[in-house]
Amino acid sequence: MIKIDFNKGNIIISMALCFLAAVIGLYALLYKDLIFKLASTVWVLVATRVFYLRIQQLNRCRKGIAALTIDHDTLLNNSVLEPQPIPWTDIDCFVTGLYRTTSIFIKLKDSSLLRKEKTNRLLHLLSFIDHNLSTKPTRLWIDMDVINIREQELIPLLNQKLQR
Repeated sequence: MIKIDFNKGNIIISMALCFLAAVIGLYALLYKDLIFKLASTVWVLVATRVFYLRIQQLNRCRKGIAALTIDHDTLLNNSVLEPQPIPWTDIDCFVTGLYRTTSIFIKLKDSSLLRKEKTNRLLHLLSFIDHNLSTKPTRLWIDMDVINIREQELIPLLNQKLQR
């Protein structure tokens, strides 16, 4: 079993940037024209979603939970809001260079294999926001910004496990 830890410093920096973005968005929401209010509302929602994700990641880091666990049978990605173990037999490949340039997408052989889980209302709202900002399920993205390994090191490791 291979465990890859979170990068606590990057999580804290990201949280500070999200907080600053939310403050700027709230300022624009209160004092600017209608078009700025609409744009700043979306801006604040996105910043809030990322800030909440970073809080979850920081809590997992403090509890000693690995960001990524590469097991013989499964891949567990804890860098997402709703972690879910994915069996290696369900993974088709790993895709980089998409519009989320600092993330790796886990492409499944059959997307219907993604397990649906009941979540609380806050997670449901944040998932709804994220679903409307992305065409790919959030649980299938590995967030490289908060992991203690570079993409150039992780991709060969994942592909090696996938080939077995």
